[in-house]
Order: sequence, then structure tokens, then C-alpha cells
Amino acid sequence: MTMSQQTDPRSSSLQESAVLDEVRAQTAKELGIDVGEIAEDTVLKQLSGADSVRLLRIVAQIERVYDVEFEDEDIFDVSTPRQLADLVLAQARVEG
Repeated sequence: MTMSQQTDPRSSSLQESAVLDEVRAQTAKELGIDVGEIAEDTVLKQLSGADSVRLLRIVAQIERVYDVEFEDEDIFDVSTPRQLADLVLAQARVEG
């Protein structure tokens, strides 16, 4: 069960650790690997099964979960789960 299934992340202020856990969980789900294999500083492109299509699916899923939309240039700068979580938090602050 992911964080998105437990709570509505948009209903309260976002917790940094919860966003990072959600990014890691969505990454693990998309790539079919254990979430324990994904640290906050893991380079996403180096994970087993990662390719550009799957990484874009992860980003799209995160956008849906948090009801945010990233700029293309921001997405291309993301290489780790921490950076993607930070992008969510920054976008939430702009929209909040």
C-alpha cells in the first residue's frame, strides 16, 4: 500500500518525509523492485529496469498524486528521489 492509498496528500500540508516515501514507493512500483533498494540519493536512471518511459510514468504518477504539474525543464534536471520530492514540495508551496 502506498501513501496515496492511505491518505490524500493534497488534504494537508505536505511532509517532506511522506513525499519522499511516496516518490520511492511509486518508483519501486513502476520498476518492480523493492522500495528498500531506493535511497533518497539513488540515481533513478541507474535502477534496474529504469528507462526514460518508465521514469516519465513515475513523474506523471507523482503529478497525479499531488495534483501538481512540473515544467519539462524541471523534470529533466531531476536525477534522484530527493530531487523529485523537492520539486513536489516547491510546486506545492507555489500553488498553496
